[in-house]
Amino acid sequence: MHLRAPLYSQIGAVLVAGLLTSTAAAETQTVRFLHNETDPPSIEFYNKAIQEFEAANPDIRIEMEAVSTDGRLQKVLAAINTKTMPEIFKILPEERFEFARKGYIVPVDDVVDEIGRDDYVPGSLVQVEGKNYDIPYTLGNYGVLWQRDDLMKAAGLSAPKTWDDLKTVGKAMTSDGNFGFIFPAGKNRMTGIYLSQMIWGAGGTYFDKDLNVTFDNPGTVKALTFLKEMAEFSPHGIGSYSYGDMINVYLTGKIGVDIYAPRLIANAALNTPDLFKNTSAGSMPVGPSGVAVKFVNANSFALSSADVGAKTIDAARKFLKFIVTGDRLKDFSLTVHPHLIPPLKSVQEGVIVAGAASLGGRDDISRTSFDTSNSLDFRSEAGAVFKDGKVVRSGVINPYIGSIVARGIPAEVVQRVVLQGEDPAEAAAWGQKRMQAIVDDLK
Repeated sequence: MHLRAPLYSQIGAVLVAGLLTSTAAAETQTVRFLHNETDPPSIEFYNKAIQEFEAANPDIRIEMEAVSTDGRLQKVLAAINTKTMPEIFKILPEERFEFARKGYIVPVDDVVDEIGRDDYVPGSLVQVEGKNYDIPYTLGNYGVLWQRDDLMKAAGLSAPKTWDDLKTVGKAMTSDGNFGFIFPAGKNRMTGIYLSQMIWGAGGTYFDKDLNVTFDNPGTVKALTFLKEMAEFSPHGIGSYSYGDMINVYLTGKIGVDIYAPRLIANAALNTPDLFKNTSAGSMPVGPSGVAVKFVNANSFALSSADVGAKTIDAARKFLKFIVTGDRLKDFSLTVHPHLIPPLKSVQEGVIVAGAASLGGRDDISRTSFDTSNSLDFRSEAGAVFKDGKVVRSGVINPYIGSIVARGIPAEVVQRVVLQGEDPAEAAAWGQKRMQAIVDDLK
C-alpha cells in the first residue's frame, strides 16, 4: 500500500525546490555581448566559442547580439542614453577617448598584461591617460589595391604606382558598361575613411600636433579634386555606397581597380572563383606626398561600466580574454581570411599558413593584406608628417575626431564635391568651419 506523504512535507519539498531554483538562477550571470561581425562564418565562430566558454563556466551565460557596421553606432548611443549598455561591445578607435573620459568603459590593463603586451602589433594598443580601455581582436586594412589582371593585360596597362597612373588606368578601363574605378561617396564612415587615405596621400591631415583643426589645407583640396576626377570613371551609384558596395559592385565583374579591405578577395574566392583568379593584390598608388598611406585601425572590444548599465563586469572580463586569445583568435581570423588580421604577432604567421588553402595557395595575397606599415587612423593622424616615403606619427591621440566622424562631416565634404559639384577648396573651407565649431563646443 502506497502511503501519501503528509501535506506539510509536500509543501516543504516544493519550497526547497523553489529555493534551489532561485539560488541557481541568482548565481548565473548573464554577459551581454554586442558586435558587428555579421558574416555567417563569424556568427558560427562566436556561437561555437560561446558554447565552449559556457561549458567551462556554467555559472556564466553569454547573450550575443550582432548588428550591421552602420547600425552599431546608433545602437551604442541609444544604449548609453538609456543606461542599458551590454557588458562587452565593439568600440571604434575614435570613440575610445571620449568613452573613457566620460566613464562609459573600464580599464582592461590586467587583461592586456595577461595576454602579453609586447605581442601586440605596434600601434594596435592605445592608452588613454596611461590606461588601456579596449582589447584589439583584429586589424582592418582599407588600403589594398585590387585589380583585374585580365582586363589590365588586355588593355596593355601596368599596375598603377601613382595617382596619375590610377587616372590613366581608370579612364582606359571605363567603357561599354564597365568602370575603371570605384569609391564610396555615401554619407557614412566608409566615405570618411576613404577621403582620409587620399588626404594623407596628398600630405594633409585633419589636425596638427597641437590639435588645431587643419582640414582646410592643400592636401585636402588635392584629395577632393582627385576624387572628383575619378568619379568620371566610377559607377553612378557611388553617392550611396558604403562598406558592402565596395565588395558587391566589384564582384559584378565590371570594375577594373578597387582600393578596399581584404574582405573583398575573401568574398571573391568564395563566390566568384573566376573573378578571384584574375584579381591580384597590390600596394596603394603613391599620392602627391610621396607616400601611399593606408587607413588601418584596430577593431576592439571594450567593457562597459556600471554607470551605463553593465552588471556582470568581472564575468565579462573573463569572456573577453577568452575570445581574443589563443585558438579563438586564430579561428576567428580564419573565418574571413585575409580580411581579419590578428593583432598578436605570435598568431599572424600561423593564420597566413592555414589560410592559404582558402586562397588557392596564394599566400602573397595574405602577406600584402597583412602589411599595415605606413598607416594611420582617425585618432592617430593629428600632426603626422610624410617624408622619405614613410609616415611619421606625432604620437598625439586626438580626442575630438570621434565627434567629427560621427556627425558624418568628412563624408558630407565628399558629397558636396562629387555629387553637388562644389569647388574642392570651398568644400574644404566648409569642412574646416564645421569641424572647428565641434572642437570649440567640446572644449
